[in-house]
Amino acid sequence: MLNRCLLFFFLLNSCLSFSQSKLELIVIDNLSQETMPGAIVKIEGTTISAISDEDGKCTLMLPEGEHLLTVSYFGYEKALLQISMPLEKVLKIYMVLEDSQEIHEIIIEATRANKSVGNLPTRTEVLTEEIDEAASMEPSKISHLITHSTGIQVQTTSASSNGAVVRVQGLNGRYTQLLKDGFPLYGGFSGSLDVMQIPPLDLRQVEYIKGSASTLYGGGAIGGLINLISKRPQQEETLLHLNMSHIGAKDFNAFVSRKFGKFGFTNLASLHMHNPYDADKDGYSDMPEVQKFNFNPKLFFYPTNKTEFYLGGMITNESRMGGDMVLINGGTADAANFYYDQQKSIRYTSQAQFKYSFSKGNSITVKNSLSSFKRLIQIRQNKSGDLSRFSGEQLNSFSEINYNLTRIKHILNAGLNLYTDQFEEDILDTKQLRNQAFLTLGAYVNSLWDVSKKFSVESGIRLDNVQGKSLIGKNNGEFFLLPRISALFKASKSISVRLGGGMGYRMPTIFNEDSEPYGYNNIQAIDLTNVKAERSYGGNADFKYQSTFGSENILFTFNQMFFYNLITDPILLNADTAGTLFYANSGEFMHSRGFESQIKLTLWKFTWFFGYTYTDAYVENGTVLTNLILTPKHSIKGDLLFVEDNKWRIGWDYEFKSEQLLSNGFKSRSLFTTGIIVERTIENFVLFLNAENFTDMRQSRFGSLNSGPSNTPQFTDVWAPLDGFFFNGGFKIKL
Repeated sequence: MLNRCLLFFFLLNSCLSFSQSKLELIVIDNLSQETMPGAIVKIEGTTISAISDEDGKCTLMLPEGEHLLTVSYFGYEKALLQISMPLEKVLKIYMVLEDSQEIHEIIIEATRANKSVGNLPTRTEVLTEEIDEAASMEPSKISHLITHSTGIQVQTTSASSNGAVVRVQGLNGRYTQLLKDGFPLYGGFSGSLDVMQIPPLDLRQVEYIKGSASTLYGGGAIGGLINLISKRPQQEETLLHLNMSHIGAKDFNAFVSRKFGKFGFTNLASLHMHNPYDADKDGYSDMPEVQKFNFNPKLFFYPTNKTEFYLGGMITNESRMGGDMVLINGGTADAANFYYDQQKSIRYTSQAQFKYSFSKGNSITVKNSLSSFKRLIQIRQNKSGDLSRFSGEQLNSFSEINYNLTRIKHILNAGLNLYTDQFEEDILDTKQLRNQAFLTLGAYVNSLWDVSKKFSVESGIRLDNVQGKSLIGKNNGEFFLLPRISALFKASKSISVRLGGGMGYRMPTIFNEDSEPYGYNNIQAIDLTNVKAERSYGGNADFKYQSTFGSENILFTFNQMFFYNLITDPILLNADTAGTLFYANSGEFMHSRGFESQIKLTLWKFTWFFGYTYTDAYVENGTVLTNLILTPKHSIKGDLLFVEDNKWRIGWDYEFKSEQLLSNGFKSRSLFTTGIIVERTIENFVLFLNAENFTDMRQSRFGSLNSGPSNTPQFTDVWAPLDGFFFNGGFKIKL
């Protein structure tokens, strides 16, 4: 009897085994067509499951009959498929990103290759979702937004006007190039006001290329390049935004986007007002009085499916005044109340772009921009009433023609561009004018070659000829040959390595952050006969690991980057025996080296980011090494974000900076700042409340901001926040 039972169970088990079939499948990204390792495959109603391997493949043994198959991957919609076994062919599962948002397919525009960030050999960082959060914190300027990345520092250049520049990898702000939609609209005379005058509400993307990037757009990008990408009329949008802070800020903003037939338009109108604020009650403003208006309309036209054209403009009008609170509020100057820093500026720009596609992957783009920036600086410096005044207009134009050839494994870009930069100083006093003009003609070729699925190379070369002149000298036309190369190796879907390097240059100009505290007073025009351009060499190495650990609710990313930049013969500010200030090549070497470490972990509705930067920036003069001022060797940035779609958004951010060398030879103390923002969405209505720097870390807590020679804030190094703790709140209406 026992033998018969054993025989029965053996036969039954054999029948069940023979009734099972092998299911082979491949999981594929619907957009990139790349295979997806780590996808979770399940058979509903059973315990049968598997995880796709490095090639996106997995195998299951299933009984014959009907089954419901599910495939899930972080950031993608869950795939559901009814299958009938046996199935003789290999099953291909195409995964679609959630809400049609290209979470892993963000297209980079700065390199002109229009390639996704994950497939671009040039190391590029992108901000998208952070823009909305930063707009709630600071809706009038991008200074808080662009510091979301490690290795980026917004350095205040004036304690009274609150002007600021962007420093990348420890290098001075003059080595960072700021673009808007690929147009060089900023820099020069406006450099210390740019990040304070650009509102973020019409931006959809911010792109960072750290290290030498002059090959892409010409001189100026020795330290790095930041490209601000505007929204396009892809969907109907109306946004009204109101913000107020307890230290006197008021913002009124409206953004509109429409598309009708072959036309579309976007427009941002913003008004910012800030009352003067004296955080430490010493009689001097820590935040100046500001009145600013922005108007940024764009018109788009799509006459055919092969042609697109847009025309845009921008108007920015700003007035700011800092210094003695009595004078700001309309009082009369005397021996006790004498100092103020007053600045007025107005900016007009236009942008036009035409693109025609001859065939698929074959197009030509023509673009042009014109820019006018006028600025008046007026500083009452001492008790005697000595007035420093500087005023002028900077006119810029940029024209480019670009040809793009895109094939399955190769993208080729070639083009010509012409850039003009002319500054004319207003005659306010009897003195030598600092007029200067540059004309740059450039030609470039960039190539991106996907050698294999795992290896890509991006290379480029640019030839620039720059003719410059001032009233005391001119060059004979300097030539710059700028090669660059980057490589991407994908060891697996989870691991990638990037290597890159290139050369750069920057023409000499008086418009540097060193000149700002002086209000350009007593600074001599550039002698372009004897002062030559700064040249640079830079490189970086980058390692990235990304994994879901087999869970549809987890995404972990680790990025490690090493960088090195060398600037030969940097231009430094000097003084002669009579006290006249002038710029000259130093004959020294400027170094910036270090590394950045980034960790990002998304778990369910929480996202945690941690970034550490080590920076060693110094000037080498023979055997003497001098650290660059206001450059912390150690800095930490991070945030923790909770997001429940269409309901809650709660963020906590923090930042640490180690001690910094000051211009007087002393070192600052280390500092830690932190803040929290809460947003509540009720249908189309968003309420937000932001508490910034609630530990009240501010420089005036550790000493007076007044310094020599007249005991004013004019020449004070700013190494910590000036405003201290503040909270702001408001609402957004999305229609």
